[in-house]
Amino acid sequence: MLNITKTTWLKWSFFSLFAICFIDSFSQSDKENYTSIYAQEFKQIKKITYNTKLFSLSDIKLEKKWNNYQGGAINTADSLFYFNNDQLCSSFPTNSDKIRNEYLAFYFSQKSAKCPTLFSLLKLYQPIIENNLKINNLPKELGLLPAVLSAFNPSSSNGIGGEGYWHLNYPQAVKYGLTVNKLIDERRDFEKSTKAATRYIKDLYVKYDDWELTLTAYSSGVVTVNKLLKRHSATTYKEIYPYLPNETKDLVQAFVAMNYIYNYDSYGAIQPNPNIKTDTVLIERKLKFEAINHVIKTKSSDFKFLNPTLNRETFPTNFNAYFPKGTKDKFLKFKDSIYFYQDSVMRKPASVIPKFIIPKNGDPFVYRVRSGDVLGVIAERFNVRVSQIQNWNNLNGTRIDIGQKLTIYGKKKSNGKTPKPKIDKLKPTDSKPKDVKTIISKGVKTTYTVKSGDNLWLIAKKFSGVSAQNIMDFNGIDGNLDVGQVLKIPKQ
Repeated sequence: MLNITKTTWLKWSFFSLFAICFIDSFSQSDKENYTSIYAQEFKQIKKITYNTKLFSLSDIKLEKKWNNYQGGAINTADSLFYFNNDQLCSSFPTNSDKIRNEYLAFYFSQKSAKCPTLFSLLKLYQPIIENNLKINNLPKELGLLPAVLSAFNPSSSNGIGGEGYWHLNYPQAVKYGLTVNKLIDERRDFEKSTKAATRYIKDLYVKYDDWELTLTAYSSGVVTVNKLLKRHSATTYKEIYPYLPNETKDLVQAFVAMNYIYNYDSYGAIQPNPNIKTDTVLIERKLKFEAINHVIKTKSSDFKFLNPTLNRETFPTNFNAYFPKGTKDKFLKFKDSIYFYQDSVMRKPASVIPKFIIPKNGDPFVYRVRSGDVLGVIAERFNVRVSQIQNWNNLNGTRIDIGQKLTIYGKKKSNGKTPKPKIDKLKPTDSKPKDVKTIISKGVKTTYTVKSGDNLWLIAKKFSGVSAQNIMDFNGIDGNLDVGQVLKIPKQ
């Protein structure tokens, strides 16, 4: 907790009475209309997906319902609180008890619902914050700043360019060493953004020698503050407050209120210990999550959680990516297939994919998928193409399940009846390849057994006039191959 004097609760009696009236005056309509970014982030803190995941991975859990407040009534006696070993009111004179601070009542009105989560997250990140504040010789109370700015939401935005935990804008983020581009935004990396933000605050305080102006310049911008000071011949935050951007003008008020709230109670806060197990993988060339997911069955949600600095579901070139523990070896084993799927399937222009329509001279019949079936086998049996079966049955890929019903369009006989398809009985245990002469008579050039290091592109190069897509269509497979797998090579 921050420093607080040992003033007895008797001395607070007058202020307690004032606080009750003050909080009651904060009506329900006021709460509903309270729309500043600082209020919004505080209200939605329990809905942030990233933080929900953090708590779910912790052995120490928050109480589902906490309402065991032990502190006294909120009051606005600044003399009871300290900032950097001085009285709070001396550093933030515009927030004395004579001036209404709506954030004080707002935070306190929702303390039971929001403070346990907020201050538990503060405990999680506190070592990083305190270390950087100490390095820059800054007041420890500034550790509450990310709690006010973003409520520890890595994707927070203040509406005027500030992003991430500390609402750093682009010029300052880059100036203090963060990478911000189309694919990466390190303002969502807590350790790196804390280092940048504390250095920026230090430089601002050297410039203004005033904590109210320092925090105002931090949130609203140095150019904005300097223009207003000059335009209105002003020297204080109070004088320029009415002219500040609506999105960020209340940071000083909110920060002071958070100092009050934090000093009253522990609010049932815990020390989370999320157990996050990862593998580190160097991504040498830009790679989409979807390609990895398709081949080795990972999830985009895991990649997003482990790599919060990414703006898109894509790993940049030469990026040290975090993968779920245990997936690194599988990724390296199938890396060629993953890139093949991305380059040859995902990026294949839609215009080159033929659109097949229902034949005018055919009637439909229903085929039930059997054990051992793949789309290529079914297509060959009924003398149609894999892409036709996909089109007729609204299939996005090549996966089919035993028992699944597929609509096939066959040619009519002269009597107008659709011939009953002759269906070979397939035994799932029968892996012996057919005679080569028989295969060729059915439109197959030969067979090929997949070897270690193979991918479809390399295999296709071995056969004149055959492409990787031809092999996939003919065998009803995607780009994922297994060593020992037997492929049928189509006759062209």
